[in-house]
Amino acid sequence: MKLFNWFSILVMIFVLSACGADSAADDKNKEDNDRGTKVQNVDDENNNSRMRVADKAQDKIENMEEVRHANVIVTENNAYVAVVLEDNTKGDVREDLEKKISDQVKSTDKKIRNVFVSSNPDFVDRMGDYGDKIQKGKPVKGLFEEFTEMVERVFPSGR
Repeated sequence: MKLFNWFSILVMIFVLSACGADSAADDKNKEDNDRGTKVQNVDDENNNSRMRVADKAQDKIENMEEVRHANVIVTENNAYVAVVLEDNTKGDVREDLEKKISDQVKSTDKKIRNVFVSSNPDFVDRMGDYGDKIQKGKPVKGLFEEFTEMVERVFPSGR
């Protein structure tokens, strides 16, 4: 009877180890799919919402001659872009420049459908702060709600 118990324990260890290997492979695939960006799952009381800093999009935008600095945060299929422009324009971004920025963001992630761009100084500061918190993996209880409220203030029409 003892041999059967040991055999059962060994089988359970093997099964659990195999599950762990699949989980590790899933984690690697998830990391590859996130394109090297830091993802923060934020509990918004109703469900888990994902916010991520889109480094590749940010780099592409910062390489544009009109842009000095950019922060890009993606939630679901929306990208929110805070830019500091070379000409120091603040607030709404010219329509032609907004389209160029949108095209750059969408070229890095085919899932993004909507791109919201602003050079509002408060928006730029807060986006930088949110990006830092996400990148550092800090606990950000309430971040999603705060982020949503800010986005609704800056982009009231939800374009």
